[in-house]
Order: sequence, then C-alpha cells, then structure tokens
Amino acid sequence: MVDTVYMPSDLEVRLVAAARALLDEAGADAVTIREAARRCGVSHGAPRRHFPSLTLLLARLAGDVADELGVVLVAVAAEPRAMAEAYVGYAVAHPHAFDLMTRHDLVAGSGFGLRAHTLPLLDAWVAACRAHLPGDELDAVARWAGVHGVATLAARTALDVPGVSAASLLDRLLR
Repeated sequence: MVDTVYMPSDLEVRLVAAARALLDEAGADAVTIREAARRCGVSHGAPRRHFPSLTLLLARLAGDVADELGVVLVAVAAEPRAMAEAYVGYAVAHPHAFDLMTRHDLVAGSGFGLRAHTLPLLDAWVAACRAHLPGDELDAVARWAGVHGVATLAARTALDVPGVSAASLLDRLLR
C-alpha cells in the first residue's frame, strides 16, 4: 500500500494566507470565508470546496498557529524558562493568532483535530518541567496554566496597568 501525502491546492494555500492576514489584522471575528475569497480574487463560493464552513477554516488557522508556535518552542531548547519566554513573546507578537489557538470552543465540531496540534506543545512543556523543575505532571500543567495566563495578559497589554513585567511573573512561576 502506498501512503499518499496531502498537497493543498494553490487556492487553498491562498485562502489560508488571506484568512491569516485577516486574523492578524483584526482577530478571529474578522475572518470570513467571503472576505478571504475576495482577497484571493475568487467568487465567494469558490472556497467551499476547501472550507465548507468557517469553523473548519478557523480550525485550520488555529492548527497552523500551533505548528508555528511549536517551531518557535523547539528552537529555544527544552528548558522551561526559555520556553516560557518564547511562549509569552509569541503571544505578544501575534496576539490574535495566539488567542485563536486556544479557542477550542470556536473550532469544536470542525473535524479538524486541533488537539493533535496543541497537545504536543503541552507534552513538550511537561517534559521540560519534569526534567528541570521539582514536581509531578500536575505541577507542570499548573505552571503552564500560569505561563499561559501571563502570555494572555501580556498580549492584551493588561500587565501595563499594575506595572508588572511578564519576566517577573515568570520568575515567580518557575522557581
């Protein structure tokens, strides 16, 4: 039996790129199949072959974002502080994409399998914590929840109000 490799069509690639631009510009609420099609210069019905629903397009975007973040995290090695800083940095640099990646509620029922893209990130984090910090798997997940909270607040510039730096919060979480 020969394994086949899925190769997206040119239109699918262009639609995803247009949707990602919409996401980066104004968030998930700005992403529509109709606007992605308009930006690609095709009719509003043309994308339906590739993305029969907005939920599927958003799920694909979220999976791409998780994969992109995974590359960033792998590049900093498996050390919790470096991973946490990269995670926060990604969230600040790409706030709308970061938000979409964790919005499993927006993509539920799409059939895309977003968790297959996000769980490896959590697994890598847990492995790094178990290798470098005291505690068990639940401690590692609790630290991730804290780092995620810092990333979310930093991405939304909410840490500016109390005048607390993301770095100081990461220090507390990862000691």
